[in-house]
Amino acid sequence: MLGRIAGLLLGLCVSSTLVQAAPAALEVSVARAEAALQKEKLGEGIYLFRAPSDLEQWTSTNSVVIVNDDEVVVFDSCTRAVTARAVIAEIRKLTPKPVRLLINSHWHQDHWSGNGEYAKAFPGLRIVASAQTRAFMAHMGPNFFADETSSGVKQQRDALAEAVKTGKLPDGAALTAEERSRREQELVIAEQFSAEVATLPRVLPNLVYTGEMAFWSGSRELRLLSVTGDATASTVLYLPGDKLLVTGDALVSPEDGAGPPPWTTTTYDISRWLDSLRRLEALDAEIIVPGQGPAQHDKVYLRRTIELFTAVIDQVHAALDRGLVKLADVQAAVDVDRIGLAYTPGATKPDAAFHQWVGTLSKKAMQESLDGAANVK
Repeated sequence: MLGRIAGLLLGLCVSSTLVQAAPAALEVSVARAEAALQKEKLGEGIYLFRAPSDLEQWTSTNSVVIVNDDEVVVFDSCTRAVTARAVIAEIRKLTPKPVRLLINSHWHQDHWSGNGEYAKAFPGLRIVASAQTRAFMAHMGPNFFADETSSGVKQQRDALAEAVKTGKLPDGAALTAEERSRREQELVIAEQFSAEVATLPRVLPNLVYTGEMAFWSGSRELRLLSVTGDATASTVLYLPGDKLLVTGDALVSPEDGAGPPPWTTTTYDISRWLDSLRRLEALDAEIIVPGQGPAQHDKVYLRRTIELFTAVIDQVHAALDRGLVKLADVQAAVDVDRIGLAYTPGATKPDAAFHQWVGTLSKKAMQESLDGAANVK
């Protein structure tokens, strides 16, 4: 997920020879942000708000709003302040009840950057996360996410500078005036987003738990479970009475819900992630809300992802047991195209992005299997 910025922040080299593009601006209107949200009612008093990546300028995000007898509980607070304000405005359309509890699933910025907006809007708000997640957040100073986004802008600017010089994009296609102009505008927005990230207040959770936590709001039971996902010590929310499971990025889905997982993890704790997926599959849930993408009304995607992780890990182990030691050799021994095709019915072969994902997961499974000592150069 953290590498997604390289694909989102399309930059170029700014010089006097550049094609003049139409003015571009980062969206800051709450009304327009509200209009961009996709809203889905999942059950009695339960709503999913999906913010597109075009608004968030990162991944798309999901916030789940649960209206209880006397209060509101929210799961995840989005990437941008304007998006959080838009969701808050939607909550106020639903109910006059206050948000008293905000759950942060994990430390990636698209899940907790809106905390400050909720804290301002609802005095006395409790923000809950796992103890380890809060510790991660506390170590991430004001420049942590700003450095990441600004580095992404520079990388893309440098890449397009090369394209301007050669007249070709990295895939060999010609850099047309229209494409260059489009990327100029995207760079302007990307730089504005990077500046916004640098000044965003970071509000930490003020309530933590370890392992599991259960509480009731009126007659509704809510359970928090600490699991491994694309981040360590992630939190998922399970509502047993509603048979609803909100996973954050413990279950990673594409923005449109079509296709295999779009990213892996910054760690190499792959087997524990697989164990967590199996733990989620064992819950009695009829609706699953992933960290991004539409709600899922069965366990097909979850079970297919368990199958995919299992196959990659097993094939990496088999390759190592045969004596392979080079990363490229181990990656070449992994073939999960059959599972990849199951995510995209009608396709004749998995696309390059899927093969890249498999290569990355294979590398991480190899590192995990050898306690980090794998030859991955």
